[in-house]
Amino acid sequence: MVDRVLSVEPGRKIKTLKNISVNEIHFKGHFPEHPVFPGVLTIECFAQTAAILIHMIDGETPGMFDVIGSVMNFHFIRPLEPGDRLEVRMEITKTAGINRIIKGQGFVDGQMVASGAFVFGKLVQK
Repeated sequence: MVDRVLSVEPGRKIKTLKNISVNEIHFKGHFPEHPVFPGVLTIECFAQTAAILIHMIDGETPGMFDVIGSVMNFHFIRPLEPGDRLEVRMEITKTAGINRIIKGQGFVDGQMVASGAFVFGKLVQK
């Protein structure tokens, strides 16, 4: 989903860009007369941005992989529409062992359109 990483402060912050294009398949049914980018895909853009930041910190951890433990306090201020350029800004706000809380906001043309947070942890592969 994420089209480009705009900037990174390793171990702290990341900014990414997602171009919302009318050619994306979900717009055919969501909604044909007034296309709106699904909220769950907005959350996915945030999650992928957070995952990129975590991967840049930890790299590959043998026998473990990063997972979302919780999605918290997501707010959608206005719908995303084709032509919007979503800038996602995520920041690690707390680390406790292998868990991290990562909070973020999404902006279109400098205006906040969504915000929320995740708890990421590590899962041991069997």
